[in-house]
Order: sequence, then C-alpha cells, then structure tokens
Amino acid sequence: MPSPLTVVNRQAYRRRELLKDATTRDFSGGWNVADSDLNLSSKFAVRLTNIHRSVDGANEVRPGTKLFSDTSAFIDEIIHVVYYSAALICVGKNGVLVSVDAVGTVKVIWNTEIANQLPGGPTGWSVDLEYASSNVFNGNMIVCNGINKPLTINSSLTVTYLNDLSNGSNVNVPICKFVASHGRYLLMAGDPLAEDLLYISATDTPIWVGDDSPNDAVNVSLGSRVTQGSQAITGLSKFRTNFAVTFADVLLPGSLGTFDGTDHVPAFTDAIENNGAISHKSIQVIGETMLFCDASGVTSIERTLFTGNVKAERYSQLVDPQLQADLDFINDTSVLQNRVFSIYDSQHSNYMLFVPDHGDLNSIRHTRCFVLKKNDALKIEAWGDWQGWSFRCGCRSADKRIFMCEGTEIYLLGELRTRGVARRTKKANEEFPRDRMGKEETFDDRLGFSDNTGWTPVTNFVDSGVPIPFDWVLPWSDNGSRNSVKNSRYIAFDAEGDQAFNVDMFVDGVFEDRTFLGEGFLDSTSAVAQYFDDNTGWEKETLDPAISMEMHGNEGSGYGRDQFGRNYGGGRITRLAKLYSWVTKYKLYKLRIHGLAYRPIKFTSITISYTEGSIRI
Repeated sequence: MPSPLTVVNRQAYRRRELLKDATTRDFSGGWNVADSDLNLSSKFAVRLTNIHRSVDGANEVRPGTKLFSDTSAFIDEIIHVVYYSAALICVGKNGVLVSVDAVGTVKVIWNTEIANQLPGGPTGWSVDLEYASSNVFNGNMIVCNGINKPLTINSSLTVTYLNDLSNGSNVNVPICKFVASHGRYLLMAGDPLAEDLLYISATDTPIWVGDDSPNDAVNVSLGSRVTQGSQAITGLSKFRTNFAVTFADVLLPGSLGTFDGTDHVPAFTDAIENNGAISHKSIQVIGETMLFCDASGVTSIERTLFTGNVKAERYSQLVDPQLQADLDFINDTSVLQNRVFSIYDSQHSNYMLFVPDHGDLNSIRHTRCFVLKKNDALKIEAWGDWQGWSFRCGCRSADKRIFMCEGTEIYLLGELRTRGVARRTKKANEEFPRDRMGKEETFDDRLGFSDNTGWTPVTNFVDSGVPIPFDWVLPWSDNGSRNSVKNSRYIAFDAEGDQAFNVDMFVDGVFEDRTFLGEGFLDSTSAVAQYFDDNTGWEKETLDPAISMEMHGNEGSGYGRDQFGRNYGGGRITRLAKLYSWVTKYKLYKLRIHGLAYRPIKFTSITISYTEGSIRI
C-alpha cells in the first residue's frame, strides 16, 4: 500500500499535467479587416492602431514625432514639401516658398517681392493655393501648382519662373498641377483647360511646343486611349525604363525616346483597366514596383520577367473594407486629389498612405495613415493603422528621415527602436516615444486633454510631447478545442520597454456591451443627459471584457522602485518569472492590449496557462 506522501505527489503530478500553455508569438500578418475574426489565425490583428510589425516579428508602438521647425513667420499653411539641395522646400498656401536648413532655420526664397525683381517685373504666385507638386529635372527642382506658371529652383536655392533659356520667355510653358521627369524629358499634366493632355518637353531642356528650334517637344492627347471613367489625368510617374500616366480607372504605361525622323513619338501600347490613381501624390516607385491608390485600394504594377509587359497586383486586400469606407466618405474628387498623399520610408520599408477624415476641406481634423510594411527579402508584408495625426504633406530627406507638415509646422518622424551595438551608436534624440515633442506637454500625470492634445508652449523639451494611444485587438481563439470549456489560470508577456499597458480578455463572443444604448447629450432643456425618442444616444463603442489587468514592460523598475512622477507603485513587470493570476472561464477568447505610450513598448509573445474540461459549462 503506497504511503500517503506518495499519493499526494501523484495527485500533484496529475494536476500539473492538466495545466496547458497557449503561446502566441507570430504577429507577422498585421492588420486584417477583410476576414471574420472567428476564422483568423493569431498572426493577424482585427485592430492595430498605432502599432506596427517590427523586423524581428514583434509588435511595437509606432514612432512619435518632434517639432523640427515653424514657418508661421512667412507661410499661412504648408501645402507641399520636398527635400532638395540639403534643405526642405515648403510651398505655402499664400504662394510663398521657403527653405528650411538642417537646424530648422527658415528663409524666404520666393514671394511677390522676389518675383518683381526678375526681368519684366512679373508678379508672384497666387495667394490661395490648394495644391503643388515638384520633381527634379537636369539638376533643378521644378514646382507646379495648376494655377500659375511653374517655378524652377537651382542648387543655390535661387528661384525663377521656368522659361526657355535661349530667350527668357515662358509664354509656351504649360500651367499644370503634376510634374515628373523621365530620362531626358520633363513631363507635365493636369492642365485645367486640357485635362487629358500630356506635355513632353524637348530632349534635355525644358522648352515646349511653340518654342524656337531645335525643338522636339510634343503634346499628346490621351483621352481617346481611356476606355472607361474620366479622361482627366490624375498622376504621372516614371517607372524603370517606362513612365505611367494615371486616370481614375485606367493606367497607361508608355515609353519615350522613339523618333520618326526628327519627330518625337511617345508610345502607348497598353492600357490597364480598373486600375487608376485618385491622387498624383499617392504614387511611390519602390525598386521594381510602383505603388498607387485608387478608389478600391492600393495597387502595384511591375514588369514581368520574360516579356517585359506591365502587370497589376492588388496589395491592400486585407484592409480594403476600411480604406474604401474612408475614401467613399470623401465624395469630392478635388479633396481626394489634393489631400491624399503618400511617403515611402525606405529605411523601414513602409509605404505610408494618408487619407483625411472628411470630404469638406474646412472640416478636416485628422489624417489616417495606412501603413504597408513590405520587405520581400525578409518575407514581410503587413498593414498597420496609424492615427492621431493631421498632416497635409510630407517627404523623405537624403539621409532617409521622414518630415511631415501640419499647418505651418514641420515635424520629424522618430526612428524605430534598435538594440545592442546598433542602439549604442544611434543618436539618443532620434527615437521619439511621444507625439509633438517640443510642441506640447502633458499634465504632471503625463496625460493630456480628452482629445490627446497637451499644453503649449513647452517648458521642458526632454519631457515634452503627448502619449501615443495604442490599441491591438487579436482575433477569437479556441486553443485548438472549439467545444471544450477552458479555465484560464495565468497570463505572461514578453514585452520590451518601460511602458505600462492594459490587457483585456473577452470570452464567448461577447466583445461590446450590448446593454449600452449610446452616450447621452446635454441641451438647454435640462442639466441631465438627454436621449433620442427611441431611448438611445450617440453611438459609442463600449466594450465588455471578462477580465482586465494593467502590466508593465520588462524594463520597468518594479514595485516601490519607480521615482516620483513615473508609474507610482511599479506595476506588474513582465520580466518577472512569477505567475500573474488570470482567472476566467471560456470556450472562445479574444485579447486586447491597449494604453497610452509615453515610452517605448514592444510585444514579443503572449502566454495563457489554462486547464481544459468537458464540453459542458
């Protein structure tokens, strides 16, 4: 007969055997709103706000922003920015151009006074612009606005009207919105009086049809080649040895440099239907691929290996429902063309597409950023949803830094976090863990106002900025056993960084609180919140988690060790091997990780320990 001690040990062994672990560490899929979250694997996220997939496969809060310069002394609103000749060139809505050097010093390079000093005393640009575009040709930056004659900026940042250098005349220079260069030619389109007309300069020089000989410039009307939709050109871009002209529903690949005698004859031998661009500034050329956005989503074109033909491929299937909903809300095509823009962050392989939140120019408050991280060599392709910004334009500098403009201010996007030797060699001020550093600051508890803005001006740059709200919702999971009842016991995270976060667990299909009928409103009839006639209020998402907990990244100091002004009490540090109780019952569960990031945080894995029972609750 076994001793009582032996029996106890066997029972303990059986209890330990029943405790199972479910660890999620593959977050490679990114944001997915196209599929039901009942069918998704854990590598996808139903919601991924202000979180991105890092190169090492983890999920981390996006970089913040720092105020770089303010142009309000000369510009009322920046409508376009481009990096050229070691400076940022900003175009103001008031028709003024300024340069901003490496330390943020602003200098006017174009206004009415400068224009009046040119031969003939011409006037400057209009004072109520909504759009501008630019491109480099023959070493000079060409800037267009669709209302006035284009400008040319040389490497010394001297500005003048684009003209025929042989006689100084610009009478034949077209007025266009879009400009691009391809090889030895300068291309323009978006003439308000000839929306389907493509202007191609003479070889190696910006002279146009009507200028003095020798002149092989040509104008091509492309409307007859458009088989569906509007015949107005919406964008131009070079693409390897070809160039592309986009319309709302059609893309025309073309080639230059073919001559019939002395006549330049551009070739358009193909038309890609049901693929166009809503905005010239949504187009980005990335190696062998050209990305652009139409009314259905983000598409790429690339040349086939053997035939050299151009093929189109949709990249945004996983986020198309949300992207299409945001674009459909903007029913003014001019707003789409003027306000939708993109930036390619080549250092981090991010295609960033910015979409405003309203179709009325005067009602735009925020700009949503759809982020595609794509790195074919590392087999990375994942979408993210970055919010909390109101940027109107942006660009990439020569050293691959991203600058974005809001109002009269220029902001610099922070670098992604690094570790080890790479982290020690980076400048400490390149990683911005908060938004609007140098512009706003929070209260002593490091919280801002309800709209996530802060006080201005700042009193301490090091601690300035407002926290970045992040929200990550995983799909439903059954731990591989749909009908069995599970009892969760413990939860553990591998989370790098010094930032607190909240984790919620939802069970058995219950995510929103269905008993909440909306948020009431106050009116002049009563000081008490009022509701509509059907006893409902304003729609507001109210969630109903079964269990919630606040935790802290593994670089936190722990209970009793944090200094005053930080996370008082320390929180539950993820680096500790101790078990954190996480008790609830479920057949299906969903996790949500959210919070306000004032410091970096990265999530590598999530583990839930549970026991599995019968199919009966």
